[in-house]
Amino acid sequence: MQAPTGTPPPALVARQIHKQYGGVLALDGADISINRAEVHALLGENGAGKSTLVKVIAGLVRPDAGEVLVDAQPLVMGSPQSSRSAGIAVVYQELSLVPQLSVMHNIVLSALPVRRGWFARDRAVAIAREALARLGISDINVKAPVSSLPLDLRQMVEIAKAMRHEPRILILDEATSSLGDAEVQRLFELVRGLRSRGTTVVVITHRMHEVWALADRMTIFRDGRTVGQHGIDEIDQRTAVNLMAGRDVRAVYPQKRQVEATEPALELRNVRLRRGQRPWDLSLTRGEILGLGGLQGQGQRHFLHWLYGDGPGRGEVIRHGRRVQIRHPGDALRNGIVLIPEDRGAEGLHSSLPVRWNLAMATLSQRSRFGLIDMRAERRMTTENVDQMSIKVGSPFQPASSLSGGTQQKVVIGKYMEADPEVILFVDSTRGIDVQTKFELYEMLRRLADNGTACVLYSSDTEELAGLCDRVAVFNDGVPARMLEGDDVSQHSIVAASFAVVREGM
Repeated sequence: MQAPTGTPPPALVARQIHKQYGGVLALDGADISINRAEVHALLGENGAGKSTLVKVIAGLVRPDAGEVLVDAQPLVMGSPQSSRSAGIAVVYQELSLVPQLSVMHNIVLSALPVRRGWFARDRAVAIAREALARLGISDINVKAPVSSLPLDLRQMVEIAKAMRHEPRILILDEATSSLGDAEVQRLFELVRGLRSRGTTVVVITHRMHEVWALADRMTIFRDGRTVGQHGIDEIDQRTAVNLMAGRDVRAVYPQKRQVEATEPALELRNVRLRRGQRPWDLSLTRGEILGLGGLQGQGQRHFLHWLYGDGPGRGEVIRHGRRVQIRHPGDALRNGIVLIPEDRGAEGLHSSLPVRWNLAMATLSQRSRFGLIDMRAERRMTTENVDQMSIKVGSPFQPASSLSGGTQQKVVIGKYMEADPEVILFVDSTRGIDVQTKFELYEMLRRLADNGTACVLYSSDTEELAGLCDRVAVFNDGVPARMLEGDDVSQHSIVAASFAVVREGM
């Protein structure tokens, strides 16, 4: 990797990085070389080692072997300070914000502005507003707690926080996974502007079209090793995916249902998600995958959380011909309704606890008697879940926080599958998951539907809705304003309907 005489050295080099966690080899001699002022994509399946390599570069993980160079100067391994001093900033897929603190406090937390020994609040507010303005955001109250923001805006705050110190190397780890189309385009413009000013940007994404729209070069990982480095014009998406998987992967969705399902799983009547809204009805049918489409922020998430007893709203829920009360998630679980959240780290897992305990948590009563847990039954349940969900784990007592994003999502889904649900609500559940794991989850959803489960899927990926769902309800302002069925369930139709119902609602 020695640069020719007279040419500048690469901005970032990692050589022969090895890292093992217990019985899992996360990195097995991984290499990267990233040029100055380029956008470089790191590609690979979940568990391929991308996020571990980023943590090594950021100084959060000390590798077992190998070195990292920035502008030909070695970093001190395992030292976040060394990485920050070298101008490296990372935006992680799992947010590092403090929910109880304000947007302003989160943005300035790493270097508080001080005047005469006291915290300069006015200066902090100005810094936060300026950082958000670089992203084209002016409608966030910087004094509001981060916990009051939806996930997409929290992601933008995370990016603004990283950009505050104008890093020389910016690493975006699935930074677009919770963003809508408008926010993604805004971020792309920022990245292109950074590149033109000499900043090196490293992008980790599982949205393959983003790679070809934004990156100059890519490095592909598989099983902790580097299996290829390519210019963006030297390789197509199919070849890249096959290199990531080590086999031929066809980017297709499972076949949709062939016979129309008619038996209702739930009937919803006179639903109002907020005051002053016209009431509406919706029937969820056994054996179907119902998609929730529409522009971001039109009430899709709100609807799913309300149905799970975790959000405001009013309406009747009819199950097996009888009205049921769902006032909190416990009521939902007792009535066969489970929710797979989008923020798996904060809402779906106890990340510091072992995989086994996370899998067991939702159904402890099934394996306990007189307050005592049947440990043999729990061990058996864990083994079956790990096998059925293809969960990559070195030990069932490995903490959930050490797993890749896709593997964590499998743990969340596996936990609730033990409850044998009749209705499963998915809130953007493939966010930040690699291509192959997505296909495994798609096939799982279709199997569930074929076995009679009603699956309701909100996704920010319109292609996913079109490829997977039997029907798509296009939401506008908290109301399913249009229902698409049959041949109308296409990417073009969903997008067209999304804009049409917004215009009609104005």
